[in-house]
Amino acid sequence: MPLAGMATGTPHDSLFRDTFGKPEHAGPLLRALLPPALAGAIDWQSLQTAPTAQVDEQQRNQQSDQLFRVQLHGRSAMIYVLFEHKTRPSRWVALQVLSYVVGVWRDLRRTRPRVKKLPPIIPVVVAFGSRRWRATTDLHSLLDLQGLATAEKSALAALMPQFDFTPHDFAGKTPAQVRAMGLSLLGLWTVAAQQFVAPVGKDNAAAIRAIIEWADVARRVLSAPTGQEAIEALSSYFLKVTKIGQRRLHVVFDTHIGPESVKHFESTYDRITRESKAEGKAEGKAEGLAEGLANAILRMVARRFGVQPPEFEARIRNASIEELDRWTDRVLDVESANDLFTT
Repeated sequence: MPLAGMATGTPHDSLFRDTFGKPEHAGPLLRALLPPALAGAIDWQSLQTAPTAQVDEQQRNQQSDQLFRVQLHGRSAMIYVLFEHKTRPSRWVALQVLSYVVGVWRDLRRTRPRVKKLPPIIPVVVAFGSRRWRATTDLHSLLDLQGLATAEKSALAALMPQFDFTPHDFAGKTPAQVRAMGLSLLGLWTVAAQQFVAPVGKDNAAAIRAIIEWADVARRVLSAPTGQEAIEALSSYFLKVTKIGQRRLHVVFDTHIGPESVKHFESTYDRITRESKAEGKAEGKAEGLAEGLANAILRMVARRFGVQPPEFEARIRNASIEELDRWTDRVLDVESANDLFTT
């Protein structure tokens, strides 16, 4: 099953993938969104991640692409989830989804030339934002048929590929409806952040009210074994997508979620920058700053992806200050250590 997003490297994409790129959170979301008959036929215990298919150059750097495999009545199947967090959904989504689906099939034919049947691929388009989905959802509506008679249009349409999708538009859902979806706690907190906090991010009062409204979920997330890490990720997200200052957000979390939520409270990027500058300042010169930045990047990479080969460390330590600054900004969003160097 693929899980994918359109934009590259935004805070929305990163948060969505960090949560719903994991089967334990993706499963409840997909089960809630798919038609009941289909959801009931899927063995959700079989849901597992698979390498993302790179079907074309445009999609090569999409940060929200995630592929899952699943069993559908004992047979292999896939689900493609396209994540949209935009002010206005694109009318070209149908073409993009179809292109990806066909690309996955072509990739399968290339790697398994003896295959007799193609696995079904279920497209799931998830949309967050303040506006309802008004864009077209079918391939036929993208065709230029102006000036053709009705019979001519019908004859031509019969020769064209047929494709349509149903967008799962969270802009039309109330908080009560989202709470009733049966999502995992972190999945629920992530949806709340992206649908009810981010769209009002320019209005501090509204954003704070939204955070407080979902504070009960945050408290339950915090009590989980990985709760502190999840709260740090969400606090970093709020600092990026709202205008709430760090001190004020600190107070909101401390008051409504609890003191533990602010135990290590700060933007993850701010923490890396602070540590890097501290190490560099201790050296008192440019070489010291570079070493401090390099050390911080290597620590974060090792924490996320494990210790890297010597050539990776050598590239980090031989980089310029400008490169190190850029990589420091990206190290928490990339999906693999080598993606750090991708422009």
